[in-house]
Amino acid sequence: MSKDKTRISLPSFLLEPNDVFHIVRRTITSEENLAYHDHDYAEIFWIKEGSGVHYINGEKHNIEKGTLCLIRPADTHTFVSTGNNTGLVVTNIAFYLESLNLFKDRYFPDSDELFWTTNNLPYTVHLNSDQLNELESITDYILSKKHDFFHLDLMVLQIFRMLTESFGNTAQSIPHWLALALKQYNSPQLFRDGVPGFVALTNRTTDHVNKVIKQCLNQTLTETVTKIKINYAAQRLTMTNVPIKIICFNCGFNSIGHFYKIFKKYNGMTPNDYRAINHKVF
Repeated sequence: MSKDKTRISLPSFLLEPNDVFHIVRRTITSEENLAYHDHDYAEIFWIKEGSGVHYINGEKHNIEKGTLCLIRPADTHTFVSTGNNTGLVVTNIAFYLESLNLFKDRYFPDSDELFWTTNNLPYTVHLNSDQLNELESITDYILSKKHDFFHLDLMVLQIFRMLTESFGNTAQSIPHWLALALKQYNSPQLFRDGVPGFVALTNRTTDHVNKVIKQCLNQTLTETVTKIKINYAAQRLTMTNVPIKIICFNCGFNSIGHFYKIFKKYNGMTPNDYRAINHKVF
């Protein structure tokens, strides 16, 4: 990879005179040597398949399927594929700063997150499979449409909705190792190990994990683990007929009374009531 920085301008990508954004899905192979660059536009990219390295603002970060990043104009970056077979399948959407400023004024006037974070690294999250499929579906639609303001707004607002609903505006850039642990911490075996089970996935110390989670998610390590367990319990209550006592045990709670108390704290009702409301056949 060359570290010689290149300045890229959006009009060089636009195919038609009236285009206001550019969107592409492409595969980067390990043989390619992409220019290290910044640009005069806003960019969103996410990884559909494969793995690689994102060189960004002088740092090196692993990226994989599900990584999504909001690139600011001043960010200097490039990609390198580390996959042997599939390569790195990246979807990029680039658009003028006038549109980004409009989104800021209309929807995020007081925000210092998303595109407007002042951290050295841009806002980065890890999408789950449903979120990734949702983005790929709308990409398939947008790729065949006019690259006008209507379709730009449709695409970008869908992404903003997903990020604010799923990750919250308080979430800062999440390190890859933490995003991966949040993704992998999803089984009764790990739940029964509690906080140590989560920390083991990170290969970091408990104190370090707790510090980073406070910075990124504005909550403690214990709160994070508890919320994941309760979300899992809510899914089991909605989607299965598994007895509540077994769900309680599978989520790592040794006391059914404590489980009821914590579940009600986060959902406003008991597990019984939650199942009765949500577990219906239409």
